Amino acid sequence: MIAPDREGAAYRQLAAVLRDRIRSGELHTGQRVSSEKDLHDEFGLARETIRRALAVLRQEGLIEVRHGHGTFVSETPPSVDLGPGDSITSGAAVSVTRVSGQIETYPAGTKLTVTEATTRSERLAVAAAVIVAGGRVLLVRRRVAEGPLSWQFPAGKIEPGETAELAAARETTEETGLTVRPTLLLGERIHPSTGRLMHYVACALISGTAHVADEDELAEVAWCDRATLTEHVPYPLYQPVQEHLDALLRSGQRRRDG
Repeated sequence: MIAPDREGAAYRQLAAVLRDRIRSGELHTGQRVSSEKDLHDEFGLARETIRRALAVLRQEGLIEVRHGHGTFVSETPPSVDLGPGDSITSGAAVSVTRVSGQIETYPAGTKLTVTEATTRSERLAVAAAVIVAGGRVLLVRRRVAEGPLSWQFPAGKIEPGETAELAAARETTEETGLTVRPTLLLGERIHPSTGRLMHYVACALISGTAHVADEDELAEVAWCDRATLTEHVPYPLYQPVQEHLDALLRSGQRRRDG
């Protein structure tokens, strides 16, 4: 019952009552909401008060007006979790721009929730193998791109109890069939596109011929010179990796030119 002496304006009290009925399921999705006359008869409120209460619920996306038919309970908008770095654009719909660059669009009224950033220890740790042989670096093209990432170094999750060096060598064999030996941990960073904790490991080629060994993950493998590397990976590389490649690919180019 709406009582004048209760805290809060009458229209807010009525909006709260109807909101509770919707959230409890007493008024379900697609059900017609009582008319202004019926609400007047039930609560004894002025028509203007009832209209203001219904306007609040429309603004919240809980009800919708179907002209010529009445007012109905809306479908519950989806809830979207947002990670650190994601941005929001609202309008007739809501657009979410992920850190990876991917844009997702949701209907107006969507509940947007920014989740807490994961700690360093909770991030997915990935080892990437940087393999140079004959003045060329090995890249793989994944069947499913991660945002702007398509061509990458052979890489995969570091398993429990496994070092980054061992993971880089194992993933290289599983993905490309090559046997490599880790020689130097180049560094680690949080990848700006995927948010993953990346460990970059320089590896020396021991044996094998590079091919698509994991057909579920990879579409193609390629040994790339400096020009091809730039074509396949137009975004900036991690600086220690770039410096490592600059030194080895330049020396390889000089040997071929000589």
